Amino acid sequence: MIIIEVKKNKFVNIDNVFRMEILRKDDNNNVYWRFYTNDESFCSSKEFSDEQEAHSWLSMQIARAQGSKEIISL
Repeated sequence: MIIIEVKKNKFVNIDNVFRMEILRKDDNNNVYWRFYTNDESFCSSKEFSDEQEAHSWLSMQIARAQGSKEIISL
């Protein structure tokens, strides 16, 4: 099980995610991840300044969670 904290006190079990997408906010041009579960419910992550930062953050969080087998807090 890979669990990451995507926003303060919001956790996602990556094993239960079937789709992820990056969305852009209209008001400030920041981006954020949206994680969907099998039943079409979703959770949104914290905001990032660009897609590169969002991808780097997610890669780092998953790698750390896999290596430590612990919940990762941001």
